[in-house]
Amino acid sequence: MDEYTLEVPAMTCEGCEIVITGAVADIPGVGVVDADATAGRVTIHGDASVRPRVRAAIENAGYDVRD
Repeated sequence: MDEYTLEVPAMTCEGCEIVITGAVADIPGVGVVDADATAGRVTIHGDASVRPRVRAAIENAGYDVRD
């Protein structure tokens, strides 16, 4: 399993963490999602090839993503 982190600066609360986790957790190839509002980062443990789908899912949930 790979690990990669995406910056999501607009994620500011626990509710945001829940929304983002829910948006990406069911994507095939994603193992563990660690959304941290305090740091403004989402760490994904899983297949790195689905990174574009993870990014799109977060953006579709209404959040800007920075690599």
